Amino acid sequence: MSFIRSVTQQLNKADFAQQLQHYFVQDDAIDELFVGATPCSTVCSLIAAMSELPTKSKNEHYKLTLEQVFDTLFQCFLLMFIKELEHKLLTQPEQLIMSLAMYYAQIINTDEQYTNSSLKIKSQRILTAMARLESERKQQRKKQYNMGKC
Repeated sequence: MSFIRSVTQQLNKADFAQQLQHYFVQDDAIDELFVGATPCSTVCSLIAAMSELPTKSKNEHYKLTLEQVFDTLFQCFLLMFIKELEHKLLTQPEQLIMSLAMYYAQIINTDEQYTNSSLKIKSQRILTAMARLESERKQQRKKQYNMGKC
């Protein structure tokens, strides 16, 4: 029975990744993020693998909303944020997840519709965390530069 559940879960993750990819390609600004070596399908598969999937009706595809996509990106963002702080290295797909989370956080943060919602709080957390991460990155670069001057 656990084998069947495992296969079902993998199929759900594959379906979610495919629907996520369809959601992303609808936005030209996001499409521009994927001009590098990493395709959107790779990033979507990684997102699906790392996150808790939203619920869906049986035998139906995921019908993704901005709220579901952002919640999923928020989960992934937290993991990537911690990884970068601890290990200092993110792969290109992981960096793209951070960029996607930032993109949607900025949209939600400026949209009046989300003023008193949990999405607004999460978007503010992402924006604050990225500001701190950028500060940390600058300090690391400065240390590396100063070490190389000797």
